[in-house]
This record gives sequence, C-alpha cells and structure tokens, in this order.
Amino acid sequence: MTTVISIRPFSEGDNQRMIEIERLCPQGDENCAMGVDKKAIIARYKMYDNWDVLVAEENGKVAGWIGLTLKTAPEQKEKYAYITEVMVDPAFQRTGIATRLIKEAEKKAQETEAAYAYCYIYEPNKASRLLFEKMGYSKMTGIKFPGISTYKKLDVPPEYSIKTVDTKKIDDAVALINEYNSGFTHFTPFTGQTFESHLKLVPSYGPENFWVVRDMDSKIVACAGLWDSSELFNLCYAREPAAVKAMKLVFGVLSHVTKVPKFPAEGEYFKILYIVDYAFDKRQPDAMMALLKYLNNFSIDMRQDFLMAMTDPEDDLLEVMKKLKPQTETWNVFAKPFEGNLPAFSQFYVDIRDMVP
Repeated sequence: MTTVISIRPFSEGDNQRMIEIERLCPQGDENCAMGVDKKAIIARYKMYDNWDVLVAEENGKVAGWIGLTLKTAPEQKEKYAYITEVMVDPAFQRTGIATRLIKEAEKKAQETEAAYAYCYIYEPNKASRLLFEKMGYSKMTGIKFPGISTYKKLDVPPEYSIKTVDTKKIDDAVALINEYNSGFTHFTPFTGQTFESHLKLVPSYGPENFWVVRDMDSKIVACAGLWDSSELFNLCYAREPAAVKAMKLVFGVLSHVTKVPKFPAEGEYFKILYIVDYAFDKRQPDAMMALLKYLNNFSIDMRQDFLMAMTDPEDDLLEVMKKLKPQTETWNVFAKPFEGNLPAFSQFYVDIRDMVP
C-alpha cells in the first residue's frame, strides 16, 4: 500500500490518540528518560494568545504532531516562535515525519513574521538534539532545573515576615520581579494588572499561591510563587539514571536511622511544586533562603515530593538553592534565525508557560 502523509490542523478528536503517542515517547535516551502523562494535549496552549498545533497523518492514522506559539520581544517588538513539542509515534519514526512537521511549523512562524524560533530539549534526548541541529538550530544556553527533596522541615529565620501577597499591594512585588529580571532575554516587564492576570491564567496558580518576604523595615525583599503543574502534566523516570539508582541504595541504608529524601521508583510519578516568578534583593540572599525553607515546609504539609525551579545557569537563585543540595536536571535551548541574527540568550528568562514538557 502506498504511504500517504498529510499535515492538517489539530481537531478535538485527536486528543486521546496524541496522549497515547506521548506515553510511548519518553524524552531521553536508553540511559535516562523522562516520561510525561497529560490529561489533555491542548490544555497547555490555552495559556498563550497565539498558538497552533499541526497533526501528521499516515494513511488516515495520526502519526505525530507539532505545536508552536507566537510571542513578541518587549523592547524590539520583534516576533519569535516557540516550538513547544514534536512527537512521532515510534511505529512511524525514521520516516521523515518529524522533519516535515518542523518545516511546516517554521513555515507557519515565518508567515506571522517571526524572526526566529526556539525550543527546549532535555539534555539526554540525543535524538531530538541531532534532529534540530540537522534542521539548522544551534544550542544557545542550558536551563537548570534544581530540585529539592522535601522530606524534613527546616527552621525559618524569625526576622522575616512571610505571607501570601496582598493583591492591593502587589505593585511592590512586581517592581522587585521587574528589577530582578531586567535585561533577561524574553522577559516582558509586568504591571500590577498584567501580573495578576498572569497569576490567574496559569492553572493551579493564583495569588493564593504567591508569597512575599518582608524584612524588619516591612520592605519586600523576596517573593516567589508555587505552581502545582499536576493539572497539566505529571513526570516520572521512564528510565532511571544510574546516579539516582546509586543514591537510592545509599539512602535506603540510611533510612533505618534517619529521615532521608524520597526517590520515586522508575515509572512512579513525582509530586512536584514549581518555584516560579521568584525574585529577591541580591543584597539579601538570606531572605530568599528563608522563603525556600518556608516553601519546603509548606510542600511537606501538602505531601509533595519535590520543590523545583527553572533557571538560567547564571541566575543568582542557583547559588542560594545549592545550599539545600538539590538534584539538578538540564534542558538546553536551541534556536534558529529566519532573518537577521539571533538575540543573546544569556541571561535567559524562563517563561513558566513553556515548562510543560
């Protein structure tokens, strides 16, 4: 039978088939791979103003898809595209479908006058990296994902007041966020109104999950939100890295005499709260540490396994978190220009909407 591949827009009836494909496609290699479970493929896209999903069919059967969103750089008013995901059923891989999907997504992006496209690739995912390099993409930076195992409560310094944000006084927190991220590529400064809208737009977020830290003079010196991503996706190690297996053995022995971090079994989904929209006065890193300790204790009360952040490798938050001995994953940013030159990707602002694998 002659193989016929067609590319068409997504329709609601594709959802279940696409979820099945994604479960068959852990992101990584034979030594380490991350599995993803979603309830709905399109839920992530509803956080964006402009998005598109293209589906590949082979002889009438969904074989894969690609998604993209269109954004605008705040200063240059330059448009750019974020390629959210490329998935191909293993039964249809190595037939050129992924290449066709990327070309179609790039065509869509260029039709909207995007100057370039970028994407994230999990560091162990060698196949994706080779594919995008073949398509003309270059590695721009590596995004760090430090994760703190929340298994024992920590002492929070009493000199700081930590409370959820008062939306009537949100401007002070917004000013700190804007100052902290000033000059970061892809960062668009917030106003009080746009930040409130942002909090409410992301599922399982909201002002009730955003904390501010005040010092003895009642000045806001740190802030951060907690995002429970489980409404959109869950993660597990589909193939557990050797380093994690070794640590599990060590901590398994120690667990008989003391509290130890939890290491979910291979295939067991993590319970994660993401630290998002964080900022702090860089002259007072202790304020951010106080907030991390507070959020650690909150995470334990919520029966979560990990606190995780998404940071540029030069972000000051990393130095603070290192004191809590996180386990760190890396996702790399790849980009391709359609016209002109690519912007500098260091330092790079991580949009939490992009962080759905």
